[in-house]
Amino acid sequence: MVYVAQITNNRKHVRTSGNSKAAVICVADDRGPIMCTVADISDGGAGLTVVSLAGIPELFELEIKGETLRRSCKVVWKKGPNRLGVSFV
Repeated sequence: MVYVAQITNNRKHVRTSGNSKAAVICVADDRGPIMCTVADISDGGAGLTVVSLAGIPELFELEIKGETLRRSCKVVWKKGPNRLGVSFV
């Protein structure tokens, strides 16, 4: 007899791989754009990888290379020196 453990996922939206797509965090001041990559993405948000979390505001616009849509984002978590999660607002 084989038992398979079922893992429950409490996410509202299914996340898919972001395939490390290049993206730009656009901020509303003179700092200029912050380069990042998309680790994963869903209809509700994304996981991003940056060089450093320093200087990233709580609210910003995200522009993913190859897409015309610019998403408004709110930081919902930060992990380690270079990972953050955002929700689309």
